[in-house]
Amino acid sequence: MKRLLLCALVVASIAVPGRGHADSVRHDASSIDESGKPMVLAERPRTSRKWEQIDPSVLGNIVAAANTNKIFLNRCAGGCTVTPGSTDSRSNRSTIPDQTSQLSAFSRGDAVWNNVVACMKDVFTPFGVEILTTDPGSSVNHFEIMIAGTPQQLQLGSGTGGISPFNCQAQYIPNSLVFVFDVWGNSIEDICATAAQEIAHSFRLDHVIEPSDPLTYFNFNGRKRFKDAELQCGSDCVNGRGPFGQTCSGANGQSHTCTCTGLNTQNSVSVLKALFGTGTPTPPDLTITKPKTGDNVMPGFPVAVEATDVNGIGMVELRVNSMLTASITQFPYVFNAPTTLTDGTHNVEVTAYDEFGASTKKTVQVVIGKPCGKPADCPLDTDTCIGGRCVPGPGVQGGLGTVCVDNTSCASGQCAADNKGNRFCVDSCELGEGQCPDGFGCLEAGENNGVCWPGHDDGSGGGCSTGSGGALAIGLSFLALVIARRRPRK
Repeated sequence: MKRLLLCALVVASIAVPGRGHADSVRHDASSIDESGKPMVLAERPRTSRKWEQIDPSVLGNIVAAANTNKIFLNRCAGGCTVTPGSTDSRSNRSTIPDQTSQLSAFSRGDAVWNNVVACMKDVFTPFGVEILTTDPGSSVNHFEIMIAGTPQQLQLGSGTGGISPFNCQAQYIPNSLVFVFDVWGNSIEDICATAAQEIAHSFRLDHVIEPSDPLTYFNFNGRKRFKDAELQCGSDCVNGRGPFGQTCSGANGQSHTCTCTGLNTQNSVSVLKALFGTGTPTPPDLTITKPKTGDNVMPGFPVAVEATDVNGIGMVELRVNSMLTASITQFPYVFNAPTTLTDGTHNVEVTAYDEFGASTKKTVQVVIGKPCGKPADCPLDTDTCIGGRCVPGPGVQGGLGTVCVDNTSCASGQCAADNKGNRFCVDSCELGEGQCPDGFGCLEAGENNGVCWPGHDDGSGGGCSTGSGGALAIGLSFLALVIARRRPRK
């Protein structure tokens, strides 16, 4: 049998009132600022080591990708029995306790627990991970985080906030069982960050000095998220040494080489994606604040954008008439359109990407020169006129009123569906202004937004009544009209 060193890593101290704090840094995006000198927690977390016998045949079967994507959050309702032995979440066995031990149940109530679960799902959204609150069972491979009990119940010191086995010989510890103790009060962010850190230790990841990453001992005001960047290992030094004897250096003596690799930095996002693949991050919130659809503008007109995302904005792109004009990676997101644009209608498209590639796209149409008053004013016979803008009409592929599958089917980038299953390419219009061409009416599509919908009678004389039995006879509540959204990029 081959001995494999497993080192138990203790997370943050419970001495919350005595903690230092990081210098104030704006974190409205996911930018990393290591220029400050964050203070280490006043009462230092302790580390301990556990030896574990691992069958070499098991070690040889551990490949780069994890054998499960399930992470079970266990609040130990009614208590949890943990038995000593080789780590195995399926049987609640761990190398951490010296004897069979009983963890008391998580005591902070359903509201705190549900918010912790939501936080963990949020933090792990960029990765192909399934966060569970129901035990998948003894026959299903899974990682497990017990969020319950006290460190003394596992024969650990009172200053221990959490603990995980740690292994440098494999990419991950199969069926790892880690612990976050019920010592954080009602602090959802502390419980969540500690849980994220402890399970990440089971994937060979070390501590880092970036305050906004879960793998740090430094305090941070906000939600900690794994950063897609090479981060300096450290934040856990005591008397000039890291937990495993590394020499510490840096401006505040808290930097050291990463335990498993010997390098100075690690990228936790790369490690987690290699293990679990890419998840489906929530796309950014995006608004084009200037110009608005239908605005009459001059060549070189400014384009102002508001873009936010919980994971931070990675880039915002401007396209005019489908041509990439500019890209910006830092706030404020303000562009100028080309000065060479000629008279006519122009499509302004803005795409915002978060740090993990999820995207949101918004478009507006503007007019340079004299606005159109009727389809005959447009340069193309196939165009129609909506609110002074020339747009592709019903006679062309992707034009107004064309049957569509999704947004990419439409020249306007808008495919709408009603509750009868009808799907048509639509374009924006001002409610009550009679802007839609013959055969169409301006139909409310939520939040006082309108779209030109085929056959709808908006009272302007452009559409025709569908009657009570028609496809759009939906009580004129318009709640069933949904603008189809693009799927986020992966």
